[in-house]
Amino acid sequence: MTEKLYYGNGYLKETEAEVIAVSDRGIILDRTIFYPEGGGQPGDRGWFGSFKIIDTQKDSDGEIVHVIEGGKPVLGEKSRLSLDWEHRLFYMKEHSAQHLVSSLLFSRYGIGTVAVHQGEAFFTIETDSGEIDESVLLATEDEANAAIRENHRIWQEEMSHEAAEKLNMRRSIKVEGNVKVVFIEGLDAVACGGVHLRSTGEIGELQYYGSEKIRGHVRTMWKCSSLSVDYRRENRRIVNASSSLLSAEPEMILSSIERLLRENSDNRRMLREAERKVACLELAAENGKELAVFRTSVPVTAFEDAFSTLGENRVFIIDDGGRFMFHGTEEEFRILKAGLSPYSLRGGGRGMFFRGSVSGDIDSVLGEVRSLLNDK
Repeated sequence: MTEKLYYGNGYLKETEAEVIAVSDRGIILDRTIFYPEGGGQPGDRGWFGSFKIIDTQKDSDGEIVHVIEGGKPVLGEKSRLSLDWEHRLFYMKEHSAQHLVSSLLFSRYGIGTVAVHQGEAFFTIETDSGEIDESVLLATEDEANAAIRENHRIWQEEMSHEAAEKLNMRRSIKVEGNVKVVFIEGLDAVACGGVHLRSTGEIGELQYYGSEKIRGHVRTMWKCSSLSVDYRRENRRIVNASSSLLSAEPEMILSSIERLLRENSDNRRMLREAERKVACLELAAENGKELAVFRTSVPVTAFEDAFSTLGENRVFIIDDGGRFMFHGTEEEFRILKAGLSPYSLRGGGRGMFFRGSVSGDIDSVLGEVRSLLNDK
């Protein structure tokens, strides 16, 4: 069985180790500082001598397997085991921050934690609540940052199951026998076999990022440490850039955007009306022709209302994007679909109204349409 050095000291970055088993999945060592994936936290990565460890997992027997990229060391080989420390420390911060947030949600608002996940962009806490007002989550953010500034001590103790039960922890114990309990001084005690920081101050800072519904629960999202700093600075950059682009003070950005959206909506409405007028003029220019085939300067959608007034007239219109409308019989449209197959005609319709798209040179398409419908 592998000796788990990370429980004695989660800050060990290197140690000597020996290969005691080799499998298709990787290697098993006599001792390790690598934490295997579990509890929502990814497995550690790093190196065993010159071999790159890309993941750490537990096998079906509970043995810790170090997943090696490429070739593998041989049984009995000894070498230096080195953590990718930045990777480990990042997830220790997220893990500890998750404990802090979960403890505050429970102690202040009676909101329990169902599941957690540590990710590269943020960590999540799935709660047992179906609804949580955002003001509660923002207040939790404030309290968590206050606890970070107060630098509460974090430590882990292994104790009997009976002793752990007497702590009346916020989450039930899911293991038999001795239990590893993680404490945040004055704030929390919970059974957990992960790796943690020594104090809340090492988290740095924390921000509420958002929430979503999953399985009838609210899942909350959080950024901590450098991710929180980057998120804060990026938001500030966006606010400053938006303020400059809009020539508005930061507090007026939203009202300026709302005004622009209203103006844009008005402009789009006026543009659609102008396109419909152009469509009517273009159709009028073809008036009297038994067959009108032409390229329009506006989107073909502008002709929708006008097509209802065409009666028995045959009209094929195509715009610059290759979208077409055809007013004619179903038989004529079948002729067009067969004849324009080299141009990948797609579309359909009913009655006398058909629409779709073609690809290729538009002038060539128009010429082919005239030929097909005049020969009919």
